[in-house]
Amino acid sequence: MNTKIEFIPDIIETILPIIKLTKSRNGQTGTATFVFLYPDIFLHFPSLSLIESMTLYWEKQKISTRDVQIFFKKGKPYIIRSIFLFKNSQEWFNFLQFMSFYSKESGLTFSDIIEK
Repeated sequence: MNTKIEFIPDIIETILPIIKLTKSRNGQTGTATFVFLYPDIFLHFPSLSLIESMTLYWEKQKISTRDVQIFFKKGKPYIIRSIFLFKNSQEWFNFLQFMSFYSKESGLTFSDIIEK
C-alpha cells in the first residue's frame, strides 16, 4: 500500500504532520487540520506560489483541499496548514480510510484529547 501527501503533483511530502480532527455531534460532518512544521517541500521549491493545494492519495483514491496556508517566521516559511472539510458521512469515511493506511505506513499514533 502506498499512501502519500502532495502539495505539488509528483512531489511527495515526507515530513509527518500534526493532525487535529473535529466531528459534529451527529457524526456526519467534520474537519481535519494538518500542520507541517518545516515541511521538506520548502527545501525543494523556493517558489511558494506553486503550492496551491494538498492532496491525499491511497488505493487509487484521492481527496484534495485548496485551503492551504503558509506561515512565516522571521521572513522564512516554516509551517503549512491545510484544512479539509467533510460535509457528509461518505467524505468522512474516505478520510478515515486514508488515515488508517497512512498511520500504519508512517507510524503515526492517535491521541484522544477533548477540549472544553
